[in-house]
Amino acid sequence: MPNIKSLAIKYNSDKHGSHFYTDIYEHYMSPKKNKPITILEIGIGGYVHGKGYSDMYAGGESLKVWRDYFKKGKIAGLDIFKKKINLGSRVKIFHGSQNSGDALSKIIMQFKKFDFIVDDGSHNYKDVKFSFEYLYNHLKEGGYYFIEDTQSSYIREFGGDGANLDNKKTVVNYFKEVIDKINYQEIENPYYKVDNIAKNTTEIHFYHNMIVIKKKKNLEKSNILINNRRLVGGASFVKIRKFIKNTKYFFLNLKAKVNSLLNYIKI
Repeated sequence: MPNIKSLAIKYNSDKHGSHFYTDIYEHYMSPKKNKPITILEIGIGGYVHGKGYSDMYAGGESLKVWRDYFKKGKIAGLDIFKKKINLGSRVKIFHGSQNSGDALSKIIMQFKKFDFIVDDGSHNYKDVKFSFEYLYNHLKEGGYYFIEDTQSSYIREFGGDGANLDNKKTVVNYFKEVIDKINYQEIENPYYKVDNIAKNTTEIHFYHNMIVIKKKKNLEKSNILINNRRLVGGASFVKIRKFIKNTKYFFLNLKAKVNSLLNYIKI
């Protein structure tokens, strides 16, 4: 049975050679190799570099890899340029931008949910952010979302910023914040806003030019905080309880004495 690397070499996909992503994909995808999975890839290829357009009859190398690797799988591809390539009945090609809700909704209407989503589109921060936040709800529980070519975070042409690595509006820095979201139960701040990504992400992995996110309900509680507040434990907690109890009894006793004094004055 062919692996992803051998198929990438066969079809001249840049997932091996120009990049070295195939071993990463194999690691996450191999457990579902023989399952009836669904996969979406943003970006089909066939671009004429330096010309600003794409050959409508070219591209689809990675879609061929997924088609042959997942023998029972259904594959969707999205590209901003219109494509006229036929890769068989299990591969459906859509035309539109990854930052268009209309384009993405058409895919969702047909496929509903995905086991894997691969973003090999524009690599621009705004596009990557939009499609991730739109599509994450449509990734299955236990599914993986892949972001390719994250070197765009450091290159001005793609909206990156190599001069200011703290720039929040880059792909890498956007996903660095997911680390905090995964640990939202541990953040000592009762006003911290928990979003859907925080509640449904348990893993994020950073590789050379690639990020992988696992969607899974994030239910692990903090062993220190409750509702993002710090509670006092151990001997200190016992002392505080004792102090509160003694204070309560003191005021109850004081109240009784005041009532007794008032009754005496009335007499």
